[in-house]
Amino acid sequence: MNIQNTVIKYQDHSIHMENRRTWAIRILALGGAVGSFVIGVPALLAALSASIQGRQKHAWRTAGIANDFKLGQITPTEVATDRGDWSKTLDRITVFVWRQADQRFVVFSRSCTDLSCPITFDHGSECFFCPCHGGIFAKNGVPLAGPPKRPLYRYANRIHDGNLEIDLHSLHPAH
Repeated sequence: MNIQNTVIKYQDHSIHMENRRTWAIRILALGGAVGSFVIGVPALLAALSASIQGRQKHAWRTAGIANDFKLGQITPTEVATDRGDWSKTLDRITVFVWRQADQRFVVFSRSCTDLSCPITFDHGSECFFCPCHGGIFAKNGVPLAGPPKRPLYRYANRIHDGNLEIDLHSLHPAH
């Protein structure tokens, strides 16, 4: 009789433990589903927002007053992107402006054409340098050394009311 009571108590205990385990698994699964939904839906909406809203044909933004850029020099400048969303780190981009003639400008992206690393311009050598793989670009954006095979990306630009403007949509968004 004593052994039977012990077996019955053990069975009751294992049934009780199995019910607790089943409930714990269900609660964890529900929490995982809710967490995935809470994170996944906004991420999906953010990823699809551009295609849902449609992309404008042009996005002209002011790079600065045209006459402030010195003839023959390359000047880094920041351009407001006017994204209109929560991101403050992407509300401005850096570009390099080369004033070739009085009304002729070249505006280079800051991204290397190899892995999109941020480039810098050295005024002494008049070359662009990429720190990631040692890429070197001439003043006109043509690759001189390193892995990059393509020239630097260029933004479409125009002079409007005395300001140099660039079209943010003239480059692929990743650049």
